[in-house]
Amino acid sequence: MIKKITVSMAAVSLISLGCTTTVPITVPVAQAGDSTLSCDAIANEMQQMITAQLQANGDKNRQTGTNAALGVAGLFTLGIPWFFMNIGDTPTIEERAAKARYDRLQQMGVDRNCPAAPYQPNTPNQDGEQSTATPQVSPVKSSNTAGVSSEVNTKNSTALKTLEELNVMLQKGLITNQEYAKKKAEILKNM
Repeated sequence: MIKKITVSMAAVSLISLGCTTTVPITVPVAQAGDSTLSCDAIANEMQQMITAQLQANGDKNRQTGTNAALGVAGLFTLGIPWFFMNIGDTPTIEERAAKARYDRLQQMGVDRNCPAAPYQPNTPNQDGEQSTATPQVSPVKSSNTAGVSSEVNTKNSTALKTLEELNVMLQKGLITNQEYAKKKAEILKNM
């Protein structure tokens, strides 16, 4: 009798395995209208892709935590919670799509000689380690002297780093959307 129950539960588990994933909603790398984007529009969309990557990374962490809790609970309740585990790779797929779009936008900005772009967030790589690659920043062309250009680049880098930190705080729920928008406007005004 116990063998029949065990075999039945294993069969149901295998059958329901395909139903425990969510469909990824990815961002297309190339989009209609890319050729008409201004430098500001490129920078804004790059910021959106950074936000999308951070959101997907948070979703991945939440999924891992939920699956771990359901796995442990399943040990004590005949495996029933295991049916509710999400074993799909949706957050990773969404994160990679947002990064690919970010990379394309960054190249578009470089091709159009746009000013420095928003920094790419440091997200864990496939091994779970933080990537230490420094973001690629497009060169800023200016008719000013080298000293003034250097000062502007430093000021922009600091402002962009602050914007990235604000974005992380927003994603973690430490600040509201209104606080984020207000501080972002102040930083962009001072750039």
